[in-house]
Amino acid sequence: MDHDIPTTPQDDPAETIMAALAHGMTGHPEKAIPLFEPFLLGGPIKAVALCASLAEMSAWHARKTLPENGMFGLLVLNADTGERGDINEAPPGVRFAMQFSTAWGNGDKDTAYALFRALIDPGDEEGAHALADGIRCLFDMAVISLNEMTGRTA
Repeated sequence: MDHDIPTTPQDDPAETIMAALAHGMTGHPEKAIPLFEPFLLGGPIKAVALCASLAEMSAWHARKTLPENGMFGLLVLNADTGERGDINEAPPGVRFAMQFSTAWGNGDKDTAYALFRALIDPGDEEGAHALADGIRCLFDMAVISLNEMTGRTA
């Protein structure tokens, strides 16, 4: 049986996302990035669907460990000092990914969508780069979550 992970977008968007995550889990995230092209070229609805899928993958297992009525919080630490950081000092794409995944994990889809719209609304190159960075960050978070859930070390 052949278990090769697809390297081209599949007809089913879910299969494409799962293939990208599989590449990340096997230590080949560079093979995942081209799989996201149809989502980015497909306009805002497809791009936000990708963001939501990646955020859901990050939160799904962790959500099971929350106490009743518990919610995810957002704690920012400065990697250099180990001290609390300020989310506003994070690059726009990283800040978006952190806030989007927290909102999505808490079931606050309205806030998640508003964060997405605020990121892309300028419609400029800076926003496009921030979206690409945010998607990469969401992807990395999903891969880390999946690796933790499955006990894998990429």
